Amino acid sequence: MNNQTQINCPKCFKTELWKTGDKRLKCKNCHYIFTLKPNLFNVSNKTLNEVVSEFLLEHSTNIILERVNISKYKLLKILTFLRMLMVKDIPDTLHEIIKPDPEDLKPNNKTKKSVIGIFCKEEKVYTKVLPNIKDEDLKLFLKAQKDRKESLNHHIEEWQRYVGLAFKKRFYRIVPPQSKKYRIDALETFWGYLKRKLSSKGGVRKEKLPLYLGEYAWRYNHKKLTLKEQEEKIWKLLIANR
Repeated sequence: MNNQTQINCPKCFKTELWKTGDKRLKCKNCHYIFTLKPNLFNVSNKTLNEVVSEFLLEHSTNIILERVNISKYKLLKILTFLRMLMVKDIPDTLHEIIKPDPEDLKPNNKTKKSVIGIFCKEEKVYTKVLPNIKDEDLKLFLKAQKDRKESLNHHIEEWQRYVGLAFKKRFYRIVPPQSKKYRIDALETFWGYLKRKLSSKGGVRKEKLPLYLGEYAWRYNHKKLTLKEQEEKIWKLLIANR
């Protein structure tokens, strides 16, 4: 079986496979034997792989439709699912802190305020829409940021230095930088990147914001990987969520 089918071994994710006598598949690399399961979208793995590649290259929906033999309905369904996988692709150690609320990912979710929480750990960023933040808490936070009171820096936890909020197209750190020589870090870099990406789309609907945040955080965190390495990561997520 050749690579054109783009079937991956569930164990080592290699694509060099044999067919066994009972019509199962055997990996040439690790010798794992498995039964091929259809993907969630009822399209060939070759087509799915083409969509993944085009998506990672950030081609528009119209361009993908021109290049891949797939209906618009199925394409949008796949793209939404890929973004959901990206949203959920966070370290286990951070899962309880920034795990997405299932309600936030529903297509009909109506978020009243687009307050975005951005958390940085080891030069990687993770985002979450904060739809339930109270107006009074937000006003107090913004006032403290405006006043730059020294009291804001007293008795804080270390993790708070790596958290920021984005509101009405502006970014605010939980703890303002104390030094004039403060260098731009991953929080500010990602915020600039996120603004450019969202602006290039002409904005996104509020109900879809959590999906796009997850997508761009994932892209930012894996920007140093080659396209092939990114594809392999996406395929691992797809196989794990069949």
